[in-house]
Amino acid sequence: MVLALSFAAFSPVASLCTRTNSCSLRSTPHSQEASLLRQAAEVADLSAGLTAPHPNFGCVIARGTDVVGHGFLYAQGTKCAELQAVEIARELSRGATAYLNLEPGDCYGDLTPVSSLVQAGISRVVVGIRHPLHHLRGKAIQALRSQGVQVDVVGEDLLGKAFEVHQLQEALKSCLVVNAPLLYWAAYCVPFSVLKFAMTLDGKIAASSGHASWVSSKVSRHRVFELRGRSDAIIVGGNTVRRDDPQLTARHGGGHVPARIVLSRTLDFPEERKLWNVFDAYTIVATQRGACKDMQKKLASKGVEVVEFDFLNPKDVMEYCYDRGYLSLLWECGGSLSAPAIKSGVIHKAHKFIPADAPLAGEFVQQIKIAKSPEEAARLGRKLQRQHPEMVREDWDTVKIDVMYSALKCKFSTYSNLKSLLCSTAGCILVEASPHDLFWGGGREGEGLNYLGRLLMKLRSEIMENTSTPV
Repeated sequence: MVLALSFAAFSPVASLCTRTNSCSLRSTPHSQEASLLRQAAEVADLSAGLTAPHPNFGCVIARGTDVVGHGFLYAQGTKCAELQAVEIARELSRGATAYLNLEPGDCYGDLTPVSSLVQAGISRVVVGIRHPLHHLRGKAIQALRSQGVQVDVVGEDLLGKAFEVHQLQEALKSCLVVNAPLLYWAAYCVPFSVLKFAMTLDGKIAASSGHASWVSSKVSRHRVFELRGRSDAIIVGGNTVRRDDPQLTARHGGGHVPARIVLSRTLDFPEERKLWNVFDAYTIVATQRGACKDMQKKLASKGVEVVEFDFLNPKDVMEYCYDRGYLSLLWECGGSLSAPAIKSGVIHKAHKFIPADAPLAGEFVQQIKIAKSPEEAARLGRKLQRQHPEMVREDWDTVKIDVMYSALKCKFSTYSNLKSLLCSTAGCILVEASPHDLFWGGGREGEGLNYLGRLLMKLRSEIMENTSTPV
């Protein structure tokens, strides 16, 4: 029996099918594994900025769909992710499956990641991607297989139908993104470079006063601190040091503090600048050979490292950072340095920040608020997103599921009739019957991800667990 109900208050249409009915969106082995592999990538991302020159490693140990252990490489010299995970899982590791975003390397200088899994009794390992460094690629996989452990690599050993392949591709993408700096570093022999710049409403990179740090909003500045915390070093030009006197620390309370690199051909600096305080973070000043020897001595006396180049340019600085083992760089500079950096091809990604309280943004929010229906608000939001991508949150792809879940919780806590309707579907699988939206909906043939249906089922379970009397 198929039961169809309309949930127009929170979605265009939602279809429901009983658990006994053959539902095309029922969880499949590969879809479950894709979810667990994404979790391994999310765990690995916790080490972003902390591990250079090592990758971001994450390990999730599961028995079926139940996660019993997890770990990530916190920093050089710490326990590997696999060892942390098996220590948490303990005896539950025996016969379980380990999900790794990346093939293990040699963070201990030995085979600790491999031996940890083998000795714990792990029977199977699912690997997102092989190690990008040639001298390590395939070694851990072969070592595990030689010990009788089944190893499956996404895209090589794990294949499935259209719906499953899409989920596996999304999981693989997560594994690639979390180690994008290392992949660039290995493939192109340069650190992964991100350019951050704040822009005023008239299109200028900085305010005329030079106080670029206050162009964007408080939310944007918090995002900048996050970017800094994920970087091995921050690069600025001499003008930024002279005009703004920045501190360039990741003021988010985290443990990682990136190095600060200043590019200046003249060393025409005041004797006292915040960057000369190396107790906050390590500072490197890159300059032209023979430039202002007196300032070089003063900087060295404060603990600042001065590096001379025959001809100072962004490309040579990138090669220098590569030799130092930096994987990820954040460029926070004005037009005089960002322009040659872009022209020389050393910038791989850019983050543009505009004032969050811009009149245009406020106008868009108001248009969405006064929409006559949720469908109209959604159409308007998608249209504005296509027309003005610069106004979309940088982390929208990673937070939109949480935002949707918060919105659903608010809706169902406000309207008791909707809560009753949702709870009446207990024992049914909820499917968002949207043939075109393959993210929130189920698609025509069940090829969609059905995230709206999943969130509704999650909310239903939460409501029913917290309700002591029948609704």
